[in-house]
Amino acid sequence: MKKIGLFLGVFFSLVLLNLGPLFAEEPAAVSSEPQAAAPEPELQWVWGEAVNLDPQNKLIMVKYLDYETDQEKEISIGVDDKTTFENIKDILEIKPQDMLSIDYVVTGEGKNIAKNISLEKPEVKSEPQAAIEPVTKPAEPEVVAPQTEGTAESVEPGQAPQVQAETQAQTVTPPPDTQTNPLPQAAEVTNSTGSSGQAQ
Repeated sequence: MKKIGLFLGVFFSLVLLNLGPLFAEEPAAVSSEPQAAAPEPELQWVWGEAVNLDPQNKLIMVKYLDYETDQEKEISIGVDDKTTFENIKDILEIKPQDMLSIDYVVTGEGKNIAKNISLEKPEVKSEPQAAIEPVTKPAEPEVVAPQTEGTAESVEPGQAPQVQAETQAQTVTPPPDTQTNPLPQAAEVTNSTGSSGQAQ
């Protein structure tokens, strides 16, 4: 029994020694590639009115409403070669009081750099017509009375038709299957007390 215990002890010790390198930290591999660039800063957005432009330094000052504090603020945003434009070609086309929608990032130095600038075009309202034609009431159609034996005259709106016609009396006889007296006969009704009377 001692031999089996000794054998098992030695066996497990060898197994643990062989597994030790598997759990050890591997040394950091030295790569010949340059380290990956820092992640791109988070894209932010502002919508507001251009208040000041500096095309030589490629800066735009924008007045906007800060939704968190509900106050108007100003932000200076720079333009670089990677900035894209919508509804304009470049910064030179932006004028004070233009409404802008700007996607920008904040660099590590704390500068705001525009990624996309979109000029919001004002809605064009159509001019009202110079001369408005008065609304006229359409002509009312002429009413013709239905024709019977006789003549019909044209009738102006609001007048009763005058028809000269001959009337003939016609006798209508009911078919043989129907009753001659369409009213039902009064039935005798008995109430729960046993007395009888006529229905009303």
